[in-house]
Amino acid sequence: MTDASKNTPIQNRYAQQFAADREANHKEQESIAAQITELQGRLKQLKADEVLLSDMQGLVGPPAEQQSAPALLKTDALAEAAPTQAVPPPRHKTVTKTTAAASRGKKTARAKAPGKVTQSAPKKAAAKKTATKTDATNAAEPSLSELVLGLLLAHAGEPRITREVHADLETAHPKRATTIQTVRNILDSLANKKIIEKEKKQGSAMYTAPKPTKITPTTETATDNPNKKTPATAQMY
Repeated sequence: MTDASKNTPIQNRYAQQFAADREANHKEQESIAAQITELQGRLKQLKADEVLLSDMQGLVGPPAEQQSAPALLKTDALAEAAPTQAVPPPRHKTVTKTTAAASRGKKTARAKAPGKVTQSAPKKAAAKKTATKTDATNAAEPSLSELVLGLLLAHAGEPRITREVHADLETAHPKRATTIQTVRNILDSLANKKIIEKEKKQGSAMYTAPKPTKITPTTETATDNPNKKTPATAQMY
């Protein structure tokens, strides 16, 4: 028995349907391919015609309407721009005259108001007087260096550390109290100037003010007036 004899009627019907669909598909592909070929040929022809038309237009020139259109546009643009480009009337001189008049008015008003000058003069005098008073007060007050030196001289010949001098300063002059470091800087400055002596004992800096030198009357007399005669010598003559 062959394979064809085995096919049932429904199988034959499906086989015929598939064959017919395949044939229709093939015919549609051929039709579309023919249309594509025709369209490609038409497109190629149109491009060739465009090149030819461009060359011919270049020889003949643009149409008369296109030539006149730019000119009309340019004329309209100039007509629209003309009002905005109009030169305004000169106003510089008027503004200058107005400014000069205002300046003269201010000067005249200042000249007619002596009260302001009269009021400012006492203020300046009072400020000057206050500044002079402040300078005199500052000049009358001793400096910190003088205060520290005075505290050391009060203990002349006695070595003192920075903390002790600082405590004396706070006690004697509470309004002039300052830091220990400032007092130390002042003491070092006095020591560098040889006004006081500085030495270290057991790792601490000690500052000593020298004792005042006592001058005997005999020495002073002999030094000041060596030609002065004693009473005994005067009696001999």
